[in-house]
Amino acid sequence: MIRAFPALPWVAGSPRRRAPRLVAGLLLAASLGCGGGGGGGTGTASAPPPLPPPTYDLVFDGRNGDGSHLLYQVRPEGGAPQVLGLGYGGTRPHARPDGRALVYASLPTDLVPAQLMLVDDLTQPAICLSTEAGVAEREVVWAPDGLRLAFHSQLEDPAGDIFTADLRGRSLENRRNLTPRQAGDPMISPDVTPAWSPDGTRLAFASYRQGSPALWLMNADGSGARQLTPTSSVSGDYFPTWSPDGRWIAFQRLTSESVQIGILPAAGGTPTFLPFAGKAYAPAWSPDGGWIAFSGLVDGEYDIHLQTPDGRGLRRIPRAGEDRGPSWIRRADP
Repeated sequence: MIRAFPALPWVAGSPRRRAPRLVAGLLLAASLGCGGGGGGGTGTASAPPPLPPPTYDLVFDGRNGDGSHLLYQVRPEGGAPQVLGLGYGGTRPHARPDGRALVYASLPTDLVPAQLMLVDDLTQPAICLSTEAGVAEREVVWAPDGLRLAFHSQLEDPAGDIFTADLRGRSLENRRNLTPRQAGDPMISPDVTPAWSPDGTRLAFASYRQGSPALWLMNADGSGARQLTPTSSVSGDYFPTWSPDGRWIAFQRLTSESVQIGILPAAGGTPTFLPFAGKAYAPAWSPDGGWIAFSGLVDGEYDIHLQTPDGRGLRRIPRAGEDRGPSWIRRADP
């Protein structure tokens, strides 16, 4: 398991979740059932204090001036980013919901393309999940149940498709291509950047199947695919990320003049865009709903930024180098 991180204070201004009352209710019911003998006692059991809300770190990939390219961890309220664990070279890390494991894509070389990697112990090397020699796989994300992965793979098409698989121990099983090429699709029609809905029943992704990248939505088995944002000759939409309540999807829109973070209803509609004085890439909505993290390019510097969904709050996490692909990792219990 991943080594426990020190506790973080709650991020000021972020909405708190109501603590679950199931455990308290069960304890109270048990005390009443066991203590109500023939003695006529009237004692009552007091409920334990509510559990504190979970806290989260940011993880991201950082490119350094010496040529190294490593995964980093940082507190969302700031501080100096630290190299994650032993030092893992890769891109777009994504954590299991319990915060005790993460996946990422390795850096491609001339001999080996990008591969899916698993870290379940920060004191040990990463484990390769990809098994097909010469097949590039990347953009891996964990399902909310912590049992499945979705990822982009070139296993069946050089352009690449969205696959899902079950993670059993340290290996992938039951690989399924959710977006195989259909009759009439253009020759170059990759499906990329999958994102699970909070309930695990749907996947948002970017697709070139209509000629230029737009956001699409499908059921977790690949059925019911429908287009969310219009195909455009002057813009492309990528990197969807869901709000925790499943009502909204944030994404990256790229044009020849700008790169912005848009937010649109998950049911479809007209997006709004975060105000940001720079170019904003690859958003990641925080699990508490209070922030959207992204890689921002300002004055030639790529840094991780945090902005509230209503656009009124903004934070920057500076670091020498180019920081991209942010994601969130839950603070695991010791």
